[in-house]
Amino acid sequence: MSATVVDISPRGDRVSCVLAGDFVVPRLVRREGRSVEVALVAGRAMLLPGDAVRIEISVGEGCTLSLVDIGGLVVYGRAGETGEPSHWHARADLADGARLRWQGLPTVITDAGHLRRSLTVRLAAGSSATLHETLVLGRSGERGGRVTAQTDAADAVGPILRDTLEVSGAEPVPGVLGTDRIVDSILTLGDQTHVPEVPGAVRLDFERGGVMLRYLGDALHESPLRGAGIGAVVHERQPAAVR
Repeated sequence: MSATVVDISPRGDRVSCVLAGDFVVPRLVRREGRSVEVALVAGRAMLLPGDAVRIEISVGEGCTLSLVDIGGLVVYGRAGETGEPSHWHARADLADGARLRWQGLPTVITDAGHLRRSLTVRLAAGSSATLHETLVLGRSGERGGRVTAQTDAADAVGPILRDTLEVSGAEPVPGVLGTDRIVDSILTLGDQTHVPEVPGAVRLDFERGGVMLRYLGDALHESPLRGAGIGAVVHERQPAAVR
């Protein structure tokens, strides 16, 4: 499966955009100075067993990219069959002073669904990323299928976060999700953001360069991280000048 490519690079005081993809299609929404907004649109029904999505993101020096998902993701399977898992893998590389904001919509894993999902983020000096990710085990009335979700974030100094969540709605594990079926997370990386306390969400401050807010529950509308999106929770500081 060909990759979806979102490549933003500086051109004078503006930006050059390379957008490509057929499974997930990137569409330019807005371009102003060195700031770009791109929508990710599904090119077909997904995800079916064996489907593989690969998203490659590059944000150039001093550029800002806002990504918005259009329509959530549903992971399907075939009842009574083990079948192939579905794959969703994204990698984001940020140059000096670059910024990435990704407002994701929920990914729902149906009873028969099996998802392997990963996110890799690499930051350069002065760059930052803020990402909102939501995993939902099952549609209404379902317990949900299987999911393995991995996050790997690092900068020039070394690793910032390595996180793996492996769960099955049919086999709840005490101390992981238990009976909860919603994992709603906001991840910030870099020193260019301010993240206040959010009542009802667990907060994890990394040793350096980042914060994770996470809500576990049974109803998405009860998450304190919803509402107006990441802009209502995370406040950006003024970026340092890029030399």
